[in-house]
Amino acid sequence: MTDVKAEVRALLDRLPDDCTYADVQRGIAVLMWPKQSDGSLAPPQRVDPEEVKRRLREWMKSEKDK
Repeated sequence: MTDVKAEVRALLDRLPDDCTYADVQRGIAVLMWPKQSDGSLAPPQRVDPEEVKRRLREWMKSEKDK
């Protein structure tokens, strides 16, 4: 398992001094993105539209119960 704090520190060292929160957020998002066996970023996985609808219905139902 990698040292997350070390990865974020290295990211901060690579970013320019005048970076924005959005720059930091994007950098962290890239660090979190699934990787392939060669270390390159994995392509995004598509979700079937019907599955999106099902998940959205579940989420809306759970939000309503709060």
